[in-house]
Amino acid sequence: MWHPLSSQHSRGAVTRYRIEYSTLDQLDTVFSVEVGGNETQFTLRELQPNQAYRLRIAAGTGIGFGVPSEWAQHQTLADYNHSDQTMVIFAPTELKVRAKVSTLNVTWHPSPNHTLVSGYKLSCREVEADESANGERTMQTHTIRLRKKARYHLLTGLVPDRQYEVKIWAFTKQIDGAAAVWKGRTEKAHDRTSWPPMRPPPLPPTSIQATANSSTSIWLRWEKPRFSNVRIINYTVRCSPAGTTNASLVSYHTSSSQEILLGELKPFTRYELAVQSNGVDVVGPFSGTVEEATLSDRPFTPPEELQLSALDSSSVLVSWRPPLEPNGIIISYKILYSSNISQPDHLWNNLSQDGSITSVEVQGLSSGTHYFFKLGASTEVGSGPYSLVKDNYFTAVIHMCNGIIIKVSK
Repeated sequence: MWHPLSSQHSRGAVTRYRIEYSTLDQLDTVFSVEVGGNETQFTLRELQPNQAYRLRIAAGTGIGFGVPSEWAQHQTLADYNHSDQTMVIFAPTELKVRAKVSTLNVTWHPSPNHTLVSGYKLSCREVEADESANGERTMQTHTIRLRKKARYHLLTGLVPDRQYEVKIWAFTKQIDGAAAVWKGRTEKAHDRTSWPPMRPPPLPPTSIQATANSSTSIWLRWEKPRFSNVRIINYTVRCSPAGTTNASLVSYHTSSSQEILLGELKPFTRYELAVQSNGVDVVGPFSGTVEEATLSDRPFTPPEELQLSALDSSSVLVSWRPPLEPNGIIISYKILYSSNISQPDHLWNNLSQDGSITSVEVQGLSSGTHYFFKLGASTEVGSGPYSLVKDNYFTAVIHMCNGIIIKVSK
């Protein structure tokens, strides 16, 4: 991965990058690969496991390549062929659980490589001793998903004097990390004759209002319940994509004030939100849900499955599918095509199409010419990345007896 050059250092529009790499024990054998000028990352594949490499990158304009970067070194993993071992996420540290009669207050410190993670998952299960089976019988496991900044969570509604197992682990978009584990018992229930009068749970907050703040955040505000004989110490906010039935997509957030900015959300996505009042060792029910959608953003990904089909000696049909992550309503597509791949984008021929269109016929091309095509999509916010360049080469061949036959080679 790399950052593009600033305009004052690029000396023109960057149209391509050249990546050079070699093993440290064979410095004379240098491999190279070129990628488009709109790319900022590339995956080098089919490398040797447990091998030290050096690599560098140079930016190029239509005139040629500039001075390459300094050599950087990196060691591949020993078991590179196993995708689940390409990244190791360590377990959270200092896991502590404070057990009460019906609650477990779970706290932890982040994983050592915390910057790599997307969030945390917390599971809780009841474990009962089963003497007849001479072992343990595992009850149903409940798993919840927490945001990256979470450091504690209150598990409620548990059974007194029961053994529970709590696990907490970090996760990325690809893998789950190692788990920190706690086992222990909830407190025994006191003799009811000596119990103090039962305190009713606090009522849920009122006047809950959600307002989209950006493409990845929503402001949520509420008011204290009007009547409550329990001192409220904080609030728990439940957040999930509207209509989801996947428990792993539900996240919980704690706020000591009557508002919270929910971040790290997906653009142009409707969310369901609810708030719960928390007292000392007593929690109330969640409020009714409110819904709000995050704002649109530029497409995160280019249009998919760009296909070229020659129609005759001077026209080609370009077809595609919408981006996988449009982040809004696609209002237009831009097709760029040129016979010179080294030209900057503004010199390519361009053709704009309405966002509801997924194919277009490009006419007026020159027979016997090698053309290059790429495609981008736009929302009301702006343009997303272009697709990888695709080329189509076609010529017209005169057939003496049967007029013109179009010969297509791709």
